[in-house]
Amino acid sequence: MYVETEIVKSFNALADILVSYFKIDRQSTVLPMYKTGANGSNEIITKVDKEIEAICDAHLFSSFSGIPVFSEERYRQSMSLPDKGWVFVLDPIDGTFEFANGSSDWSISIAAVHNLQPRVGLLLMPRTGLRFMARVGKGAFRNGQNLTNACSAGVKQIGVSPRQQQEAVFQTRIRKSCLHPIPIPTLTVKIISMLLGYISAAVYFPQEGKSANVWDYAAAVLLVTETGGKMTSLDGTSMPFKGQSIIHRGGWLATDSSCNHNELLKKIHIDSMSGAENI
Repeated sequence: MYVETEIVKSFNALADILVSYFKIDRQSTVLPMYKTGANGSNEIITKVDKEIEAICDAHLFSSFSGIPVFSEERYRQSMSLPDKGWVFVLDPIDGTFEFANGSSDWSISIAAVHNLQPRVGLLLMPRTGLRFMARVGKGAFRNGQNLTNACSAGVKQIGVSPRQQQEAVFQTRIRKSCLHPIPIPTLTVKIISMLLGYISAAVYFPQEGKSANVWDYAAAVLLVTETGGKMTSLDGTSMPFKGQSIIHRGGWLATDSSCNHNELLKKIHIDSMSGAENI
């Protein structure tokens, strides 16, 4: 599809712009502020989130003026993706808390979604220059090198939330995976760690007041799929792109091509939603 080819070119050009933007130290002087997040709680935001959003808006509008940008920083309750046509889904910084505290465990996520299906996805770590791009049916690439069927080569490790790793009920479920837990704080960095072969799976369990949102996983789902892996909700259904379910509270599991996704789901199965709400 011609438009997808043009979007890939545009995303690569945008990645170059964002890498250049971060040649100046944006972290050491950042002043965190607070906003009301998708779950109604206070979340950190910085001026850099807004500046990245503005850079992406301007670049994408210059090439695709008819395609809206659905950004985390503009999200309001009851918003959803359009059922038909194209939309860009943007998370200016997945891991703003980590960014504001000087960590490198954050990334920029951009996806082009058509008729509620991700078609092109980009995960970018500007500080390291790591760039992961995928196009549906065309594979995935790390800095231009093909990643199709990439896997962890037998690494028996699973990326988990550092917070969940410390709680007894989550420790039990993690042990059921029979994989060694590696603490990784954000969804996209977990996925990047899997694409790099550091882990063979990543998981996030349902937790009251927490969610994975479409701007977090829109690009990630496509990258995992195009490298032969799988990413689903913990009930085995596809990650949602429709309606209010885009604020996804059901947890998720991602596995690379070396890992049996369905078998791992069974091992860490959550018995009921009522049980999930208590963890």
